[in-house]
Amino acid sequence: MKIKMFSGLLVAWLLGFSAQGQDLTTADAVVSKYLTAIGGLEKLRSLQDMTASATADIQGRTLEMETKMKMPNKYKQVSYMMGNEAGGATFDGTTLSRSMRGQQTTKDGKEAFMEFLQGHPFPELYYDTLGVEKKLVGVEKVDDKDAYKIQYTVDGKEWYDYFDKQTGLKVKRSATNESPRGKVETDIRFGNYKEVNGIKFPFTRSQKLGQFEMTMETQSIKLNKGIDDKQFKIK
Repeated sequence: MKIKMFSGLLVAWLLGFSAQGQDLTTADAVVSKYLTAIGGLEKLRSLQDMTASATADIQGRTLEMETKMKMPNKYKQVSYMMGNEAGGATFDGTTLSRSMRGQQTTKDGKEAFMEFLQGHPFPELYYDTLGVEKKLVGVEKVDDKDAYKIQYTVDGKEWYDYFDKQTGLKVKRSATNESPRGKVETDIRFGNYKEVNGIKFPFTRSQKLGQFEMTMETQSIKLNKGIDDKQFKIK
């Protein structure tokens, strides 16, 4: 047991040394640097629940979004347009229910959990358990800065995350998704990181979906305030 603990500490130290002194060469090293940059594993695993509010301007109209999350696997997001509920999603740990324009769809099992992770602040904590493969495919420019490009694949799906080479922070995610109109490119930019209770969150999230662009500005994040499980009950 002592040997295993020492080996783990040695690997972590070597990853940290590599992150500071030279280019990283593996996806695990890039993700490790990122998790350290936003607060470290111990701090991230201490998170019990989160409530966040954000707004966006869409052609002169205000979109408001409230997200509630309870670890490890409960999630609820509701959006409002001009004060009226426009849609949302709820994950009770087993089933994910999504409503939009009066229509409701549900998913279960791993497919539901993977969709839930799209709204999780740090899904990297779950990828190994879910069998998500990751690969460092190179370095690319994101807003004129070098960023490590990580390819993720699972169950035939593929997406890419980009991590700033200097800070280690995640700055972009890209994917190609199927839609009724064919393949659609999705591009999300993360920025304006701020610390909340020792954890860094991106307070700006700009998303481009095909020809549509939207920037969400986080207004507040509250951690470990206590959220009742009833909040995540699917009606």
